[in-house]
Amino acid sequence: MINVLLVDDEKLALEYLENIIDWNYYGFYLVGVTSDPEQALAIYKKCRPELIISDVKMPVMSGLELVDAMREYGGNSHILFLSAYKNFDYVKQAIRLNIDDYILKSDLDEETLLKKILRLKEVIEKEKAKSSYTINVIFKELFEKNMPEEQYRIMLDESDYLKLHKNYYYLILAQRVVPRFISSYIPQNPTPISVYGYQFSSICRKNETERVKLVSVFDINENETLAVLDLMGNVYGEKEIVENIYYYARQVFRSMNRETEGRFYLYYCRRKGSLRQFGKLYHENKNQLSQRYLKKDAQLLEFSESLSQPGLQGAVPPSVTPEDLYFRIKQEDRDGIGMFLQTVKDAVLGEDYVTYLWYIKSIFEAFHMFEGSLAGVRSGRRFSMMEGSSAYDLSIPEELVSYVEFKVEEIWFLQGEKDEGACSSTIANAIKYIREHYGEEECSLSGVAKHVNISPSWLSTKFKEEVGTGINDFINSVRIENAKKLFESGDYMVYEVSERVGYTSSQYFSKIFKDFTGITPNRYRRELTDKK
Repeated sequence: MINVLLVDDEKLALEYLENIIDWNYYGFYLVGVTSDPEQALAIYKKCRPELIISDVKMPVMSGLELVDAMREYGGNSHILFLSAYKNFDYVKQAIRLNIDDYILKSDLDEETLLKKILRLKEVIEKEKAKSSYTINVIFKELFEKNMPEEQYRIMLDESDYLKLHKNYYYLILAQRVVPRFISSYIPQNPTPISVYGYQFSSICRKNETERVKLVSVFDINENETLAVLDLMGNVYGEKEIVENIYYYARQVFRSMNRETEGRFYLYYCRRKGSLRQFGKLYHENKNQLSQRYLKKDAQLLEFSESLSQPGLQGAVPPSVTPEDLYFRIKQEDRDGIGMFLQTVKDAVLGEDYVTYLWYIKSIFEAFHMFEGSLAGVRSGRRFSMMEGSSAYDLSIPEELVSYVEFKVEEIWFLQGEKDEGACSSTIANAIKYIREHYGEEECSLSGVAKHVNISPSWLSTKFKEEVGTGINDFINSVRIENAKKLFESGDYMVYEVSERVGYTSSQYFSKIFKDFTGITPNRYRRELTDKK
């Protein structure tokens, strides 16, 4: 992934830039989207994005001044400027600051932007390739692949080669994330831990002592980073070793979470070993890192071979199946589901992560059986695992359990809806009008109220009372359902679908579409194409 920072003082232009393409699909990750140059500078200092796309002309601090300030902090970020004007003075200054390219805002569209950033992506990836055999990368290969040290002899000078054979101590920075399987049902867009690599490395350097020195930092995967430590001087006893490593780890843990609002767990290992030895230890015992799924707050923990044995390896999964849960929910077995939820809560309290993950995975599979097939007869609202999920931090076990309870109640509510005949004639008429006229701009609270001949405020109150959802949410849900059908039935562009379902702004349509589905319209189209 190429890390990208977007900066533009015009908020509508910034929103358009953020949603014009599916950044992740093309290999880019947005580390920041801001209209404030000062905030952009802070994000740059923290994340060091490889690509910055910025407006040139901004109040307080221009794009040129922003880049000049960034250059003072070092780094080789590539710059793509956006400008509403052709101005030769800007071009001359841009050349001095080594700006890569620019786009006139009048020419900005999906094709033009993609052409520019994909060319820059190729340049950035080539630069990364040139330094592919740094000591960090070699350390990572020793850790991951257990490669013999001798094969790197010809590439390194004597001092670097000797580093490969030394015994070290280790810290594992682990990000607080949702369990992996959840992204199969509710698309996640977590910040990759690589975004924090520079910050973590800097904090490790700042907290070095006379005894503890940082040797290397590299990512293990998208959620974990490894720091390699050397203990200098004469250290004799086990107690003194543990004290030095623990004190250093505690300082790094506090600094990292102070700057990131408690996003990270830190594991320290008191066992000394080579990169290859620790790599073997990690891969044999990494299950213990799953325990962090059950901890509400970030913690400093020990990573040890002995800690991964009791109850973590060879554990027997609890006897519950998705099919059983599906039928219990469908039959509204409140006692049975209540016992299930209590078991999950007990697992959280007892930090029994095997039971917790098994039960949560089973209930998510059961929910998936309702996805798309269950719809309220009266409201027409379809059950969606995504809808409402943004209100919960699913990386916190208590909130994940609350989300499950909410979805169970939602299913029972939709199953219990009466038909439209149970609505008053006025609300039934309003629903009929919305379903027939959703593509018209007049299909709004005031437009529907005018059609059924009552005041907008009275319609809003009665609609919520009888249907169970707000009228604006209902109109949007009807429009998005029909938008999905248009995408599925033909090769429509986003702006075409936006107009057909009643939105005058494709940017606003994209926002509402993402609120209801969890993904942008462009990504939805692309996934449909990939399936075909």
